Amino acid sequence: MVKKTIQVLLRQDVSKLGKNGSIAKVSKGYARNYLLPNQIAVIATSNIIENAEKQALINAEKLKQEIEQAQLKKVFMDSIKKLTIKKKVGKDNLIFGSVSDKEIASLLLMKTGEVINKQNISIPEIKTTGIYNIIVQLYPSIISNLQLQVIPFITL
Repeated sequence: MVKKTIQVLLRQDVSKLGKNGSIAKVSKGYARNYLLPNQIAVIATSNIIENAEKQALINAEKLKQEIEQAQLKKVFMDSIKKLTIKKKVGKDNLIFGSVSDKEIASLLLMKTGEVINKQNISIPEIKTTGIYNIIVQLYPSIISNLQLQVIPFITL
């Protein structure tokens, strides 16, 4: 009896099949007619499977280190608790312009020495002086909550 499935190593993410670098069992026709000609996968030989397993271990270790780094950043960020920024104000304590995530990122760089991508900073719409909650996403599952205090900038 002929085997109807074959193991392939995926070169890119395929929905309902697997992620890049994973081994998947697929039908021979699917592999021969779609995956192999479009260079989405290669036939998994014993050497390729062995290399994929080694790469998976390396990736798992790298992921573990990234999570540990994010945990340390979170502990450091949580120790800061509050950031303060000065803005020019008009009447009724309305600020001119707005507070941007880029300003928060540069403020965090000065305070912590860590470069935080501005896309990972979530701030509410800030129109007046006061205290606001901001969320910094250090890793997909690791989030730090900080307070941002907006105070008036007084010129003499």
